Amino acid sequence: MPTPDKHFRREDGRYREAIISQALRDFHDHGIKGVTMSQIAEELHISKRTLYEVYASKEELVTDCLQTAEVANRKINEEIAASSSNVLDAILLIFRKRLDESHHISPRFIADLQNYKTAREHFARLHDMRREEALAFLERGIEEGVFAPQTNFGVVYDMAKMMVDNVITLDLLSKMPMHEVFAATVICYIRGCTTEKGQRIIDDWLREQNERKQP
Repeated sequence: MPTPDKHFRREDGRYREAIISQALRDFHDHGIKGVTMSQIAEELHISKRTLYEVYASKEELVTDCLQTAEVANRKINEEIAASSSNVLDAILLIFRKRLDESHHISPRFIADLQNYKTAREHFARLHDMRREEALAFLERGIEEGVFAPQTNFGVVYDMAKMMVDNVITLDLLSKMPMHEVFAATVICYIRGCTTEKGQRIIDDWLREQNERKQP
C-alpha cells in the first residue's frame, strides 16, 4: 500500500487507504490497545496532527478498519460461495481461510474489540443486516442434501453467533488455538444440523485439519 506523503491530498481515497492498511497491520500484530495513534503516524511518516485531521479518534479509525475489512471479506466469501459445490463446502472453505488468517492475528486484537462500543455496534448491525441473506444461503443446503429439512436456521444462526461471542468473552483464544476452539464449538454444532452427507463432509474436513496440524 502507498504511504501518505506530500503528493497525496487528504481527501484522496489513497490517503485513507494507506492509513487503514497500516493501522490494520498494527492492530492485528499488537491488538488495538497495544497501538497508539502516535505510533501509526510515525510509521506512516506523517504528523500525529495530520492523522487526527483524517480520523478524529482512534475509535473512528478502528471502525473504518473494520468496515474496510468487512467489504474485502464479503467479496472473498461471495467468490468462494459461487465456486463451491454446495453450501457446506463454502462454509468450511471460508472457515479454513479465516483460520489461516488467524495465524497472523494476535488474540489481543479480537479481545480488544469488546472494549470499543462502535466496534460492538458495527458487528451487531452486520449480524442483523446479513441475517436474511445468511438464512437464505443456509436453506439452500436443504435442497443440496447437506442440511436436515427440519433445521431452524434462525436458531442456528443466532446460536453460532452466541458461541463466537462467548469464545471472545471467555478469552478462549488466548488459551488454545483458534481451530481447536471453533472445531469444538461452532463446527460441531453445525454438524448436528446436517444429513449423513453433510456429516461426511464435515468429518473429512476435520480430518484434513488434523492432518494439516501434524508436522
